[in-house]
Amino acid sequence: MAETYTLCVQIESHEYYGEFYLVGEGYGTPAEVLDNIAADHLLRISNASRIEEYLLDVLKQGENASEGEYDSTDADIECWIHVDVSYQRYAFGVGDRVVELTGEPTKSEIASTVTQLQS
Repeated sequence: MAETYTLCVQIESHEYYGEFYLVGEGYGTPAEVLDNIAADHLLRISNASRIEEYLLDVLKQGENASEGEYDSTDADIECWIHVDVSYQRYAFGVGDRVVELTGEPTKSEIASTVTQLQS
């Protein structure tokens, strides 16, 4: 049986505030979710010229789950991302543990964060 994760992506900017949800299988630790799922979203958000481009891309790809599916999922690991686009503040969290990334996160900064979460 594959391990299940949930990831809530919270975005705020001058133009937008909202959240959407991702549900999937195959990753059962926060480090794995960050390395394989959340990192992609953090990089896509930071590289988008406008946050709306990122949001439309997520919807077109069908990556998001409904809030009901998210709430009803019995996840092995529950994580979240919070992005304040206007102030370039990025955070990844699981339980009481929060890792903040300042400025636009890079692949190496995310990889370092993954290593921190593995310890």
